Amino acid sequence: MFARHFIDSLDFACKGSEIQGEVPLTEMHRLQDKLAVPEGKISYVVRGFQDRNGKPMLEVALTGLCQLRCQRCLDGLAYPIQLVSRLLLVHESELDEFSDEGDEQDSIPADNRLDVLALLEEEILLSLPFAPAHPSGACQLVAEGLGRSEKNPFAVLAGLKNK
Repeated sequence: MFARHFIDSLDFACKGSEIQGEVPLTEMHRLQDKLAVPEGKISYVVRGFQDRNGKPMLEVALTGLCQLRCQRCLDGLAYPIQLVSRLLLVHESELDEFSDEGDEQDSIPADNRLDVLALLEEEILLSLPFAPAHPSGACQLVAEGLGRSEKNPFAVLAGLKNK
C-alpha cells in the first residue's frame, strides 16, 4: 500500500523541500474510470520553491505510462504521462484576486495539510485528453471492418415494424 504524504504547502515551499517517489495507479481512485487497465506506476517529484517575486510555489513533475480507453474501439490506448506543473500557492482569501487578474499562472489554495496523492491525481486528470482515441484507422475494430456496417442498422428495425 502507498504511504500517503501530507505537507504544509507554504512551509514546504518556503524551505525549498522536495519529495519524490512512485505511486501505483490503483491508488488513484478518481482516475480508474478513465483507464482500460489499472496497472502501472507514476513517478513523481514535488518541489517547493519561491519565484523571483518571493511567492511560494510548487513544481509537480510526473512521468509514467497508463492505458486509457479508446473512445472508438474501447480497447487500451498507451498514453505516456510526462508533465511538469508550476502551481502558485495562494491564501484562500486571495483566490478571487488571482482569478480576476487573468494571470496565466495556475494557482491552488495554500493548505497546511495538502494531500500530495490528491494533487498528483488532479494534475494527471487535468492533463488527459477529453476523448482519447487511437489515430484514425488504427483501431482494431475499424481496421477489421467490424466497426462499419454496410447495412443501415435502422433497416432491421423498419423490417420489424412492418411485421
